[in-house]
Amino acid sequence: MNRSLFLFCASLGLAACAAGCQNSGNDETSVDSTRPKTTETTPAPQPSPYGVAYVTTADTPWMRSSTDAAVAGTLRAGDVVYLRSDAPTSGIVSARTSDGRIVYVRATDLRKQ
Repeated sequence: MNRSLFLFCASLGLAACAAGCQNSGNDETSVDSTRPKTTETTPAPQPSPYGVAYVTTADTPWMRSSTDAAVAGTLRAGDVVYLRSDAPTSGIVSARTSDGRIVYVRATDLRKQ
């Protein structure tokens, strides 16, 4: 009884291993072969309107919005910021920093690079 049970379990195990070792022969298969193809193209990213480079002439405080009275941080002298081509030459202007943040600074603290 024990010997026949052992042979039965061993043959069942070999059958399971043999069934799991199937391959597709010599054909190369791709996971993407049945995936539907998309015909849409993604739109090109729009260029940033902040394209004119300016340099800070002194340590310049910056604010989070044009109406803030509180200083949120300081740009060091020589830091490069980018203004819009239609930015005013006086007052508070929005600028994009080199790390991509939009900050508000005094236009008088900047000079064109």
